Amino acid sequence: MKKEKAMRHITRIDYERKHQHGWWVRIHRELKMIQKFFSDYAHGGSQQRALREAKTHRDELLRLYPKPERGNMFNKPNSRNRGNPPGVHQTRSRHRGRYYNVWQAGYILPNGKRVNKKFHYSPDGRSEEEAKALAIKARKEGLKLIEKMMREKNEKRATYKAAAKKGRG
Repeated sequence: MKKEKAMRHITRIDYERKHQHGWWVRIHRELKMIQKFFSDYAHGGSQQRALREAKTHRDELLRLYPKPERGNMFNKPNSRNRGNPPGVHQTRSRHRGRYYNVWQAGYILPNGKRVNKKFHYSPDGRSEEEAKALAIKARKEGLKLIEKMMREKNEKRATYKAAAKKGRG
């Protein structure tokens, strides 16, 4: 059962035996768990105040450690794509009822958008080797774009973290 969004990453703890009552905030990021307990007792015996503080802390953590992007499946070698770079493969494409032989380059941008570029070849037009070379070039350009987008995003995150730390200090 999925938690409602307002309570995501927050769990209520009522452990009578040890007299522990409060809200536990947990977020998993980059193979580590970030957690903090907000006791009712420390907040004047009020569940509502402890919950309000827990939500504020959770929201701050989500800003500092946003959810990671989807993985880019095209970046990994695949046993079915022998002899070609990852993300580049040969296929057939259909356009207006006709089939074309193509080399296709694909990648997924950090925002989740999937990009596919196709380069057709035929006996009376572009050669298969030219189409493959264009697909490989498009793939390399796509990976450079992904790296640039990730670098910009990390710089923005670092700026935000520094500002958040400065505000606390």
